[in-house]
Amino acid sequence: MTMYMTKTWGFGVPCGPLQFSLAGFRDRARGLLQPRDLVAIVGTFGENTPEDERGKILGLMEPSTVIVSSLDYFDVETVRAVDRDEQGNYRWPFGLELRAAWRFTEPRTALADISSRQFHMDSAQGIVPLFSDETDAIFRLPREPVALLSPFRARVRVDGIEAARRKVAPPPSTMRRGVMHVRRAPAFTYAMRLEGAMEPAFKIGWAFDWKQREQQFNQSAMPIIGGLRYRTVYHEIWDTAFDAFRMEQALLRHFHVARHPQNHEIISPVGDSDLLTAWIQCLQAIQQARRIPTPRDRARSI
Repeated sequence: MTMYMTKTWGFGVPCGPLQFSLAGFRDRARGLLQPRDLVAIVGTFGENTPEDERGKILGLMEPSTVIVSSLDYFDVETVRAVDRDEQGNYRWPFGLELRAAWRFTEPRTALADISSRQFHMDSAQGIVPLFSDETDAIFRLPREPVALLSPFRARVRVDGIEAARRKVAPPPSTMRRGVMHVRRAPAFTYAMRLEGAMEPAFKIGWAFDWKQREQQFNQSAMPIIGGLRYRTVYHEIWDTAFDAFRMEQALLRHFHVARHPQNHEIISPVGDSDLLTAWIQCLQAIQQARRIPTPRDRARSI
């Protein structure tokens, strides 16, 4: 087992992935890490680190070598300006998933109290191995385990959509907060085939529950007595309703000339292959555009 060290702007709980500013720094760390290796988190001396955490040993991570996008762990709409670069992009989008994490309890110990070494830029951009005496000293510090963040899509797969929503979306307490709650609540973009239409047609939209929306449409269309039947062919879960709406709008713009004059959310005639191609293109475009997450654990830099 080897213990490494990296410098950050803080250590948040629940704890997100081990983050890096460039894929090369992440890949170098991934090449170094072996099973059971640990990474100590130390606060930088910069102004973006809280004064009482500067130079202190804040946390301990047990990273895996599983590559993740740290963009998937945070609420994109509340990202701090300081955590973005000049182009507005999140500074540390490259991550390694954690197996476990611990927080050191008060009073926290300064790194300088256990090491006389000078750590340079590589300790902020990547991970630096600690000496055995430094590792032993850190192991003696009192610490407690903390919960780990997980991507919203992973929570959906494990817990189901409703349970996952309950974990990330507390109920609103005011009208303004309620509006923001709805905007930030997880939602789906969907494409439904209109079976029984004279020409190939699809309904494009977004909803918090695509199954419920499909049921509502079919209750009105009454396919049982000869009406159209709405059948969902594609759906994509998003962390926020805003992102679901963005993908809906991107699809509708793509098929602008095919939008039905009496219902602009229905596109016709559109073939299956054309819809699939556009779905993939719009999905990738929105995923790329939303790569500005908010770290609950403060960002990384020296």
